[in-house]
Amino acid sequence: KAGHPTHGTVHLMNLTLQAIFFIVTMLVQTTQSLRVAVLGSGVAGSTVARTLADRGVKVTVFEAGRGIGGRTSTRITRDDARYQFDHGGQYISKPKTDAFQGALDQWKRDGWVKEWSGNFGTAVGVVGDDDRPTIKMEVDMEKKERWVGFPAMHSICHNLLHHNNIKVKLQTRADAIYKEDGDSKWDLFNGKDKTNLGSFDWLIATDRNSGAHFRKDLSSAGVDEFRKGVRSIKSVKSLTAMVVFEKPLGLGLDGIQFDPKSTNGEFGSLGWAGRDTSKPGRDRKDGTECWVLQSHPDAAKDVLKGMKKIGEIREKAKDVLFVDFMKSIQVLANNEVMTVPPVLYAVGHRWGAAFPLPSQEYIEMDSQLIADKQFVACGDYFGALSGRIEGAYLSGVSAADQVRQKIE
Repeated sequence: KAGHPTHGTVHLMNLTLQAIFFIVTMLVQTTQSLRVAVLGSGVAGSTVARTLADRGVKVTVFEAGRGIGGRTSTRITRDDARYQFDHGGQYISKPKTDAFQGALDQWKRDGWVKEWSGNFGTAVGVVGDDDRPTIKMEVDMEKKERWVGFPAMHSICHNLLHHNNIKVKLQTRADAIYKEDGDSKWDLFNGKDKTNLGSFDWLIATDRNSGAHFRKDLSSAGVDEFRKGVRSIKSVKSLTAMVVFEKPLGLGLDGIQFDPKSTNGEFGSLGWAGRDTSKPGRDRKDGTECWVLQSHPDAAKDVLKGMKKIGEIREKAKDVLFVDFMKSIQVLANNEVMTVPPVLYAVGHRWGAAFPLPSQEYIEMDSQLIADKQFVACGDYFGALSGRIEGAYLSGVSAADQVRQKIE
């Protein structure tokens, strides 16, 4: 009858609908059945994991350390006092890109970060009226943006990884083996006990040390292009000391930058001192005050020369930075005599690859794709903003885009 489809037309329509259903199903399965492993839970790793998870990808993050965050991790003592230190990245400064500005604005709205307002200054060397060199504190008069994770620096990565499509396995260093055949491309095994950690379609490495000579993470991964490249990147090591005073020092400063060149080494190894207790969410009811001391770029190499044992290195970092900080107290207090309260806790830490010095090749790319292996590398050693939290974030977004473009 007129206006009614014929049998042949109905059959064709059914085939067309089936084809559309098949295509849509395959597209959904492309992301929702995809399994991705991410090595490292720093800003780059957390960003790539969350970006893919928001698109329906199942992601497992393997973190070798005790906690999430990488160099934005927070050290919390495991005693009743629960002293807390942001012992890596100290704050996020004003973004240099629109992409990161958008992310930071969203983190503000979500309550993941808050502004660190306070008194900041720089210890510099000047020539006095009598032409004699002297040291003085220059207090920052111009307000600068300083954003910190709330209530701890690691809160940013914790929140990024809080997603139904993300699993996190702490204290797990994963060794990866690439498979030429099979449904999945990667088998991962625990680096310590060799237990099977699962099979994955894509592998994303965010820690460049995964490709180092002394690590076996990717020795059987067939990604020699990545391993050879990252071994050419040099690093500046950094020392950190975390100190708790029984009472506030009363310096009137929350963050101090030390300029070793203009002060002619007057402050020894010190590059930065931050009153961690002054950051949003870090105030303490017991009246104690937590400080984070960090070395300047040239110090760690000189201080640690010839030292190999990690216990000795941490002890040395603590001793050197604390002594140098105590020597600086009089200058920081405007040469007023002051009594330093008792120290309740002090510990040192070394960041072995704190500040990457990438080649022009790495500066010009935000992540590295090895497509035939379904492997992507990202981290704060990529891009024009290498060494910064912003650079790590942008690299993580880039890595997620590399995977997305291949599967969608």
